[in-house]
Amino acid sequence: MDLPEYIPRMDFDELQYEQTLSAGMVAARAGERQQARTLLHKATEMKPSDDRPWMWLSATTDDPQEQRDCLERAVAANPNNSAARRGLVLLSDKLDRSRLMEEGEGVQPRQTDEPEEAETAQVYACPNCGGHMRFEAESQAMTCEFCGFESPTQARPAGGEVEQTLDFVLPTTRAHRWAEAQHRLACTKCGAESLLPPGQTASECPYCGSRRLIESQETRELVDPVAIGLVQFSETNAIRRLREWLGHGWFAPDDLRKLARTSSMRAAYYPFWSFDGTLELKWECEVNEGTGRSPNWVRRDGVEYQMFDDQLVPAMRALKVEEIARIEPFNTKKLVEFEPEFLAGWSAMTYDLALADASLQAREKVARVLRRQLYSRVLLGREKRNLRSGGANWSGMTFKLVLLPMWVGTYRYRNHGYRVLINGQTGKVGGVKPRDDLKLAAFTASVAFTVILLILGLLALALSMGWINPGLPT
Repeated sequence: MDLPEYIPRMDFDELQYEQTLSAGMVAARAGERQQARTLLHKATEMKPSDDRPWMWLSATTDDPQEQRDCLERAVAANPNNSAARRGLVLLSDKLDRSRLMEEGEGVQPRQTDEPEEAETAQVYACPNCGGHMRFEAESQAMTCEFCGFESPTQARPAGGEVEQTLDFVLPTTRAHRWAEAQHRLACTKCGAESLLPPGQTASECPYCGSRRLIESQETRELVDPVAIGLVQFSETNAIRRLREWLGHGWFAPDDLRKLARTSSMRAAYYPFWSFDGTLELKWECEVNEGTGRSPNWVRRDGVEYQMFDDQLVPAMRALKVEEIARIEPFNTKKLVEFEPEFLAGWSAMTYDLALADASLQAREKVARVLRRQLYSRVLLGREKRNLRSGGANWSGMTFKLVLLPMWVGTYRYRNHGYRVLINGQTGKVGGVKPRDDLKLAAFTASVAFTVILLILGLLALALSMGWINPGLPT
C-alpha cells in the first residue's frame, strides 16, 4: 500500500472531508477493504493532520509493516492517541518475532487474527469419585455434587491488560473460540441463547423461565469474555433476600410477604460490554464581563474533559434498561479474569448487541451526563447564558466483554405474576410490587391536607403582619 506524503492542505471543504472519512469507515466495517482504502487515502490527502483516517487505514491491511506505517502517521498527527501507541507496541512485538523466524531462530509468531480450533470440550469430573464438579457460590470453590470434595479455584483480578483497543476490533470480526465447545440452547419464547458446559442440561430458559428450549445450531462469531464477576450467594440465599424485599415498601400490601408465592430463582451469567476512555466536549456561551446594571456579554468557548471507566452496556437486547437500573451498581472493581471452570454448573447467556452498537450507547450515556453537568463545570462563579455544547472527540477507547451474575425469577400475588431480578454480586433486589390502593389514597389525602394547612397558616401570618388588607374597597 503506497502511503501519500504529508502535504499540507488548507483549502478544502470540511463537510466533504467528514463525508469521505465516514464513507471510508463504513466500508472498513463492512469488510470492503479496497473501497475503504480508496476513500481513506483521499481523506488523508484532504486532511493529513487528522489521525482518524490513518487509524482506520491500519485496519484495511494484514501487512504488519503497513499497519505500523499508518499508526506512526496517526501518532505523528496526534501524539495523544493512546490506541495508536498501543497498536505500535503490539506490532513491534509481532515484527520482532517474524524477523527472528526469518533469521532461523525458531520462534513461531503468534497468529492472533486467524481462527483457532476450538479446545476439546472439558467436563469437570471429581478426582475423588468421578462425579460432576460445580462452582459453588458460598465457598467460591469447585465442589463435587456427590461426595462433597472441594477444589479451590485460582481467581486472578482482571487488570488493565484485559482491555482491548476499540478502534482495532470494530472494523474486524473476532472468532468466539471458547463458546464452540459449549452446549447451545435457544429459547423460542424470548429468543435468548444460553451456553452450558458439556454434560450439563437445562429444563428452562434462565431469563424468562420458558421450557420451550431447542438446540441452537447457530455459529456466530463472537468476542470472548475476558472478565467475570463471580456469583456470591446460593438460590436459598437469593430467595431469602427476595422475601425480605417483599416485606418492605410504603405502598406495598401488608400481606404481600405472607401471601406471595415465590417461584424458583434462576441464576445465569449475563454479558455486558464495558468501556473506558476519555471524552473531549467543546462548548461555547456568553459571559457577562460587565456589571448588573451595565451587562457586557462576551462570547467564550473551551473544552471540557471527562474520563470514564467501566461504563456498562447490557449486551442482551432482552435486558430492559429500567430493570438493570433497579439492581445497579455492579462491583466492577472485583472482576476476575474469565476461566471456563467458573461456569461449571451455571448457565451463561450470549450477547446479541453488537460491539459497534454498544459503543455508541456508551458514548451517548457519557456525553449525556457531561452535558447535564456542563453549566456547573465551566466558568464557575460567572454569569453566563446561551451555553451550548459542540462536537465530541473520543480518545483512548478500550472495551472488554464481561459476564455478570443475576438471579431472575417471578412471584405471584392474588393471581398476578411479577418479575424480579437480583444482583448476583451485591444481593440488591429490583422489580415491580403491587400497590395497596387504600394506602396510596390515604397518603394522597394526607399530603393534600398538609398543603391546605400550610396555605392557611401562611395566609394567617400574612394577615397578622399586615401584608394583606382584608378590607373591601369603598
